[in-house]
Amino acid sequence: MWLALIAFVLISAVCFGTLMLFVGSGSNRESDVPSPHGGRRPLIFGALTPALAGVLPVRAETRAVYSRFLRQAGHYHSQAVSEYLSLRNALVLGVLLLTVAAIVALTQPGDAAMYQLGAAGLVLIVLMYTLPRLGLEAMAKARMQRIEESLPDAMDMITMCVSAGLPLQKSIGRVSEELRSSHPDLAFELRIVGRQTEVGSMRSAVQQFADRMDVPEIHSIASLVSQAEQQGASVAAAFHGFADQVRLNRRQRAEESGNKTAFKMLFPLVFCLAPAVFLILLTPALIDLRDFFRREGPYGAMLQNPQQQMQVITSDMPATSTVVPPPPPPGGGAVVPTTTPMPNLNP
Repeated sequence: MWLALIAFVLISAVCFGTLMLFVGSGSNRESDVPSPHGGRRPLIFGALTPALAGVLPVRAETRAVYSRFLRQAGHYHSQAVSEYLSLRNALVLGVLLLTVAAIVALTQPGDAAMYQLGAAGLVLIVLMYTLPRLGLEAMAKARMQRIEESLPDAMDMITMCVSAGLPLQKSIGRVSEELRSSHPDLAFELRIVGRQTEVGSMRSAVQQFADRMDVPEIHSIASLVSQAEQQGASVAAAFHGFADQVRLNRRQRAEESGNKTAFKMLFPLVFCLAPAVFLILLTPALIDLRDFFRREGPYGAMLQNPQQQMQVITSDMPATSTVVPPPPPPGGGAVVPTTTPMPNLNP
């Protein structure tokens, strides 16, 4: 028992430490963004990272999905996919080796404990294979939601900067510096847009931003910027109206979520509150019904025993007087029964 608990604590500590090392290793770092200056941080497992990443083969489509999730979660390192795969494979191999070592050291061939440890190790291997992806998807979803919520404020600030006379590129850079403390995720993405604008065009940079985040509002911003560059229109008025529309959409989504809450609360209400209500309402009736069967039990059993039924019925009948026959007539003659003529029923 104690050995299993110690093994569980050690595995949990190793998994948590490795996962936290990966989470804090490369998100929102300036050195991860391609630039002419600045060095790269070391990989999570050093030179063993590519080797560990190739232990379990992965298809190209799956690598593309992992790369998209990592970018949405804020991991822009060029080897982010390799780091993720190496972390997952290291967890799987660690649990596998620990399970084999425990089986060899603690059990004998044919023991029931050997099969129990094998089953527990198999469950842990499956968890170590699936939990990193679930955690990565949760991180990506949470970061995209934070960026989506902070987008209207950034649009208003960009509108004010453009209205004051700053170019759009300078406005994005200024807003990214102002939002670094309040909205660090969006500020980091805007800095990436600014650096991509320096080596390309604003339209391509915003389009790449929309492709990375895959949020409808950001795709709309990319369309606005593209139309403004093609037609030479003012971006300030379009951004101001778009910020109001984003706020309206967010308010409508909040109302929709509130309306769905009532329906979602129906099932907990039925399965948790209804049994207690039924118990309170039906318990007195059940108690009375139980008392009735206990009180009327002997009479209910008469249906199964006809002799007992007749005895009970006879005992319950009232006492009747005995009929005394009339004395015989004098002379010792027999008693002649008298007959009563029947009435004539014909009219």
